[in-house]
Amino acid sequence: MRIGFFSGMLGGLCLISTLHAQEPDSLKAVSLSEVVVTESYQHLKNKNSTWRMEVVGKEFLREHFTGNLIQTLGTLPGVHSMDIGSGFSKPMIRGMGFNRISVVENGIKQEGQQWGADHGLELDAFNAGQVSIRKGPASLLYGSDAMGGAIELVPLPLPAGNRLFGEASLLGKSVNGTLGGSLMLGIKKDAWYTWARYSEQHFGDYRIPTDTIVYLTQRMPVYHRRLKNTAGFERDVSWAAGFRKERYVSSYWVSNVFQKTGFFPGAHGIPDVSR
Repeated sequence: MRIGFFSGMLGGLCLISTLHAQEPDSLKAVSLSEVVVTESYQHLKNKNSTWRMEVVGKEFLREHFTGNLIQTLGTLPGVHSMDIGSGFSKPMIRGMGFNRISVVENGIKQEGQQWGADHGLELDAFNAGQVSIRKGPASLLYGSDAMGGAIELVPLPLPAGNRLFGEASLLGKSVNGTLGGSLMLGIKKDAWYTWARYSEQHFGDYRIPTDTIVYLTQRMPVYHRRLKNTAGFERDVSWAAGFRKERYVSSYWVSNVFQKTGFFPGAHGIPDVSR
C-alpha cells in the first residue's frame, strides 16, 4: 500500500511539472531576419580559372554612365580609362592597352584606339546593352590584338513579341557643361526587325579647381579655371535590320560616328595658356 501510494504521487508530480514547462508564457520567441545568397555561373567559373571574364548589363551601364563607355567601365577592377581630353578614352586592362587590347562591337573590331596616342574608340556609348570584359590573353578568340584582354559589346536585346519599341536618354555634366541625349526607335514583326538610333553630345572647356598650373617651376595662370580648347561635340547615327527565327539569325548593321574635340595647348610641349 505504501509503495503504490508514493509511486502515484511521484507520477503526478512529474506530469504536472511537464505540463507547466510547456505553457506559452514560459517560451521565448526569437525572430531571425532573412538571409539572401546569390551566385552566378560566371562567378563560380572565375574562381576556378586564371582567365577571368566580367559581364555587365544595362543596369550597371546606366548607373555609372558618364557619356563615355570606357570611363564607365573604368569603375570595374582591373579596367582603366586612359582619358584623352574630355571626350575620348582608351581602354586598359591590367596595365595593357593600345594594340594589346581588342574591342569588338557586333563581331567587328574597333581599332581606332590603336592608331595613335590621340585617338579613341569610335563607337556610340548609348548603343551598348551588355559588355563582356575578358581579363587575360584572348588571342585564340579575338586575334593577336587581344594579348592583354578583350572588350566585347552587345546591343540591346529585342522584345519578345510583335511591337514598337524605343528608348530615350538624356545626359548632363557640370564639370564641362556637357549636354547630350540619344533616341532609339524600332519595330519587330514576327521574325523581322529594324531599329535606328541618333545620339548627340556637346561639351565645353574642361573646368579645374585651380587658377594656376606649374610647369618646370614656372607658374602659369588658368583663366576662369577652364582649360582652353578642350570643348567638342559628338554625333552618332546607327541603323540595324535583320531576321531572327529559331536557330537562324541574319542581321545588317550600319553606323557612323563623328567626334570633334580640341586639345589643351599644354598637352604637348610647353603650355601656352594664352591661346
